[in-house]
Amino acid sequence: MAALPDIETERVQDPAELQELITSLTTSDDGNTSSIGSELEALEAIYPGSILLSSPTATPSVSPTPPTANPAATPSHRLRYEISLPAWEDGGVSADDPDADAAPRIRILVTLPTTYPDAAPRLQIMGRYVGAYAIDAGLFGDITRTFISSAGVGFTPGVPAVFEGLIHVQSLVEPWYRQRAEASAQAEAAHEATSRGLNQPTGTKELATGTKLATGTKLQTGTKALQTALDQLSFTSHTRPVPKITSSEPITDRKSQFVGHACRVVDEEDVMAVVRSLLEDKRIARAAHPTIWAYRTVREVGGAAGRIVESDYDDDGETQAGSRLKHLLDVLDLTGVLVVVTRWFGGIHLGPDRFKHINQAARDALEAGGFLEQVATKKGRRK
Repeated sequence: MAALPDIETERVQDPAELQELITSLTTSDDGNTSSIGSELEALEAIYPGSILLSSPTATPSVSPTPPTANPAATPSHRLRYEISLPAWEDGGVSADDPDADAAPRIRILVTLPTTYPDAAPRLQIMGRYVGAYAIDAGLFGDITRTFISSAGVGFTPGVPAVFEGLIHVQSLVEPWYRQRAEASAQAEAAHEATSRGLNQPTGTKELATGTKLATGTKLQTGTKALQTALDQLSFTSHTRPVPKITSSEPITDRKSQFVGHACRVVDEEDVMAVVRSLLEDKRIARAAHPTIWAYRTVREVGGAAGRIVESDYDDDGETQAGSRLKHLLDVLDLTGVLVVVTRWFGGIHLGPDRFKHINQAARDALEAGGFLEQVATKKGRRK
């Protein structure tokens, strides 16, 4: 899969700052500017608390572009923000299975050109995963082409269109996610049936040929079915051994427990293999937040760029926890490393202390795995 750009915006979520921006935009005498303000206000009402402005210190300045302005002399965009929303609304994939998880959230970077809404906005999905599944180049490209493809959203100059674009993104993500979830289930069922069939005495092949799944669908036979499912699920194939995982001693606070896990990884394929391996532990799988993780790897690309650092994280339902782990790896300048923290909730809310424990559990795992020795070695070389 082609490497996808991992765009990072400085994450600011200040309701007062956002409201100040909306007020300044909606009260503008410029029609385009006030339209942007009204659209932002509507998006905040639909997805409360989900808009992150790209400016870390000041309200972005959004001024109208003079009709005679030289395009080369103006910025490429007037406003950028990130919006987080569910991959689908109620009634989507999760409605088909009462035991299914809630819709994973997706992060979309919205870029408004200087002449918006006379010119179309640009949308881009951020991060590298939707739930447990790696974003591929097809989904990434389809979202990027939302307003420039005949299969996307029709754009009418002068009409704000971000919300329609976000609805289109959800319509792309839901079937993409469904296909991978079904392929994963089929691969798991075929593997289980094949394993049982191989373990039966000679002459007893009923399981491999006639077993029916809980859903009532007839299972395909033999290793061919398994291979077909695995081919469909090629992104989960892991030809290398699962990396050795080092776990920390538990940190206990008011009945909640935190355990860190660390290991070496080469790429996101290793990352997901380790996550799946940890989730095979029933105690970990039953945790409130089983796998909060972050990783940093280095990829050799040759040429002038030489080496590219790739990183990503997953909060696993604990808002900002994964991003804090990623920040820890950035500060320590560690590469080729995955760190995962498991939290078991004890029934008492810990407030900000939970982040302190998550960070400490991660450091403990990194130390137990010998990764912090690399940090000391690097510092010694710089002296």
